Formats: sequence, structure tokens, C-alpha cells
Amino acid sequence: MSKKDISNLQAKVIEATVELSCYLSTPLFTAQPKRDDLLIRVLRREEKNFTFNHDYAEYFDGLKADEAEVIFDGSIELINHRKIIYRDDAVKKGATYAYWIALPDKTPTGPVAVRVRDTQLWWPNCEILRRMQILAETYPQKVQLREFGRTIRGNSIAGLVAGNPQNLIAFIGAIHPGESGPELIVPALERILQQHSELLEKIGVAILPSVCIDQREKMVQGNPWYLRKNFNQVDLNRNFPSEWETVEYTYGLITSDPDAATYRGASPCSEPETCAVMNFIEATKPLCVFSYHCLAGICGPSFFTAKSAAEDMEFKERCEKFAAPFQNGFYGNTEKQTSMKFACTAGSLASWLYHEGKIPGFDLEWDGDEKSKISHTDNVTRELMAEYQHRHYQALLRLLQEI
Repeated sequence: MSKKDISNLQAKVIEATVELSCYLSTPLFTAQPKRDDLLIRVLRREEKNFTFNHDYAEYFDGLKADEAEVIFDGSIELINHRKIIYRDDAVKKGATYAYWIALPDKTPTGPVAVRVRDTQLWWPNCEILRRMQILAETYPQKVQLREFGRTIRGNSIAGLVAGNPQNLIAFIGAIHPGESGPELIVPALERILQQHSELLEKIGVAILPSVCIDQREKMVQGNPWYLRKNFNQVDLNRNFPSEWETVEYTYGLITSDPDAATYRGASPCSEPETCAVMNFIEATKPLCVFSYHCLAGICGPSFFTAKSAAEDMEFKERCEKFAAPFQNGFYGNTEKQTSMKFACTAGSLASWLYHEGKIPGFDLEWDGDEKSKISHTDNVTRELMAEYQHRHYQALLRLLQEI
């Protein structure tokens, strides 16, 4: 195998522009006089066959640049005589690309992969915080912005408490970074405050819209494949203390296996994000918790709760009290039977809520609507997102009206 002259090639998306960065290899840098610029070629290929939730990092293993387009061939400025940064703004939202960089007459280094996501559909963390800050400033008598913990990389895990702090319903998003949350939860609360703030005097709303922030930012910045685990490679929804010692085998995976996508962690509550969620629950003492899941931005009223509660009829009735109005508001009718499944495994948030205080806790998943199935492959449109934002607002409104 030939040695490469380019090292540490990376790609990320910043404001709809792909930024490539890399360094001259150590042998090349030390062997030549320091210089301020360098001739390079940048190659790009759109990967139309890459499918989110079906393909992962290995899709790009061994991918050759033979059919790639040369999008730059010329001199580029070096940073500190060694680092290269190239920006490509001729990209399409929703497209996945492979990139290579090469020196003249040398074998290209790459590929590095990136997906250009629409930030109207995948909010950066700064946008989540900005919108929560606006609510706290606009409604200072009703809304409190609070930090409940920090991620492994130091990002603030912030949430809002709106309305009656003694009688709250809680909403949690992005425990799995490749799934749903902030884009549905925050707009729903915004509209309640704008149009029906009087309802919050009786029942308050607590939101923690984005939990696994480190990895969610990685997706916002272009990681093409679905991410489930946090920066420490732990599935937060298997890291809660309830029944944590029980090994689960769902999806053909083993929760005690560090290589598995459902790895539970080295110990219960080992992850700061898990602790932040527990802090949030202990501070707000909610009547019920809705945790947003499914894939790539949207979810429906398919209610998954603790598997260990399957025989507890009293608990099931309590769950129905919250699930039914949410679902009726979501669909705008009462014709559908509530879709409740006792499926949340050991170490999950729903399991911990049940064992901690028999608090109804739901993972909201895909509800079977064929129209929304495009979320499974990260192809949600702005129109579909707007529809689901309205549906989740209607679900929250009905819940507040009926509880």
C-alpha cells in the first residue's frame, strides 16, 4: 500500500457548505522547506446509493475515486505551513458525498463522507438554546430556563419549566442523537405559550429537548449514518439504573457488549447525559414523561413503555390517561385505539420511571403512517416537518385541556 501525503482528512457542514480539513503528513512536512501554499486536487462524488439507517461507515470503506469529479485543481493556502482547509458550497441539501484530496501525481487520500442536512429539519444546538432563551425572556413570569447537566464534551443540557411547577408533564428529546426531539418539542411549547398560556396555570410543561448533544451536533454537521450512542459509545437508553444488570438481546445485539449499538455502559448512570435526565426528572417530578424517538426528526403517537410493567393493570390505566388525549389531539379524532406496547427494556428511561415511582413514561416511535416512513431514511421534507410540528402541538394542547 502506498503511503499517503495527506493525513487526518475530515469533513463537516457549516451553513450548507462542506468544509474539508487535513494536514500534510509528518514525513512530507518535515522533509521539505516550509511553504505558504500547495498544489492540490479535490475530488467529489455524490453517493446516491447511500441509504440512512441501512448503510453505515463501512459503505465508504475502499471506495475509489475513479469516477469522482475534480472540483478543484490549483494552489491553496496552507495554515501554519501544514494545514489545508477547502470549502465547497456547490452542494445540495439532502445529498451524501464522498471526498478525496490529492497532491499532483499522487494517490488520493480518502474518502471522507458527509451528508448535507437542512438545518430547518436538524437544528444546531445553538438554535435550540436560542429559542429556549427567547421563551424565557418573553415569558419571565411563566418560563424558567435551567441547566440540568453537561455532556461529556461540556455542552450544556438545558431545559425549560413553563407554568405550574407543582403539576408538570415532561418532554425529552434526542436521547438517541439520530432520532427526534427538539424540532417537535420546542415549537409545540412556543405555540402553547403564544395561544393558550392560561392552560399552563393548571398543568405545567417541562422540556429537555436535546440530551445527546455531542453526537447530535455531529449529525447536524454531516455525519451521514445513523448515530445511536453518545460520545463515549454508550446507549443512554440502556444506561439508567433500573434493571441495568439484566442483559438484553434486542435487535440481535447484546447490551453488555461494548461494540454493540445498544451497549449499556460500564456501570449504571455512568454517563453525564443519563445523570442530566435523572436530574431533570427529580427536579420536575412529572406526572408523565414523553421521550421522542423514531428516526431522523419526527415521531408519532406509538407509545412504548416499560416491558416490566406488562402485568400491572393499574399502571396501564394510568398510562392510558395520558396517552389517549395525546393521540386524539395528534390525529384530531378519537377513532384510533391507543397504540401501547410494553417493550422498553432494562436500563431504559421508561423502565427507570416505572420502578422509581410508577411514572408513566413513553418512548414515542413510528406510528405506522406510510407518509412519515421517509423519516427512516432521513428524507423528511420541510412540509412534513411542519405537519408534524402542528400535530405535536395539537397533541400537547389536547393533553393540557383534558388532564
